[in-house]
Amino acid sequence: MITRVFFGARRSDLTTEACLAHWRGTHAAIGARLPGVRAYVQNHGVLSDGRFLLPYPGFDIMPELDWDDLGAMDVAIDSPIHERDSIDDEANFIDTARTGYAVTTRHVLREGDPPSGAVKLITLLRRAPNASSHALDDALTGPYAAAVARITPPRHEVLVTLPDREGRPAFSVQAVDILWFTQPADAVQWTGSDAAHAAAWHLAGVALGSERLIARPYKVV
Repeated sequence: MITRVFFGARRSDLTTEACLAHWRGTHAAIGARLPGVRAYVQNHGVLSDGRFLLPYPGFDIMPELDWDDLGAMDVAIDSPIHERDSIDDEANFIDTARTGYAVTTRHVLREGDPPSGAVKLITLLRRAPNASSHALDDALTGPYAAAVARITPPRHEVLVTLPDREGRPAFSVQAVDILWFTQPADAVQWTGSDAAHAAAWHLAGVALGSERLIARPYKVV
């Protein structure tokens, strides 16, 4: 199973609320029709006074879509439902010149069934230029995961990006850390906690730069 994530910034003339409303309505119905899609989850950033709880991460929408393999994903992405219907609709709510994506494999580091209303703290990570190809993956799934486990989160997942594909645009990030919390306030508190500070040390030298979003998942498929 693979997971494709997409990052898109809202259109400049739209509020984040308006962008998310269109995404959840019209666009979700299009995505649900993609051939072979096994799961489709929209991550809706939690808002306060129209803004995300953490500094703006450079995108307003971030879906996760699962397929059995790369071949099945390619069939869907090359289909008229994506090439025509989905791409045509994107201009109604996002700036199509400000997008990115990654194709990943999902690693569940802590199994759990988060309660209703739970949120995700999503952290995008890029591998440091001098780090080996597996250094970031090994740190996230090893010592970093062990440090995070001490707070017993409801669930912890990491999306590890596949190598860039020849002839296709480079992926925007090399990993996505997804840490679940019972409520938004817990996620905000974690970001400034001693435990988070200690866990982040394990990524020193292997990750540079990160963006974060606290979001509620909306399951479409």
